[in-house]
Amino acid sequence: MVGEFFKRLTNGVVFLLAALTFFLVPIGRKTAAQHLVAIVSTPPAREAASAFAHIARRIATEARTELDKLRRPPPSQREPKPATAKVRPPP
Repeated sequence: MVGEFFKRLTNGVVFLLAALTFFLVPIGRKTAAQHLVAIVSTPPAREAASAFAHIARRIATEARTELDKLRRPPPSQREPKPATAKVRPPP
């Protein structure tokens, strides 16, 4: 019980230090967070994000359509009645 507490406490402290480092410690002229923003804001990255969003919307629409088909099966088609041969009376 106590060991689990110290394990979680240590993990929390390590996470806090990593987060502070990511946002506050410069690597060159910028912090890691600023580098990430600069990379993501380039035109090719925006184009890729737009393409992924378009594909995700298309996949979501197709999945929704398929789920609707599964939830509401088409009405069962009536089986045609067998044709009865009409017998003409002899002339």
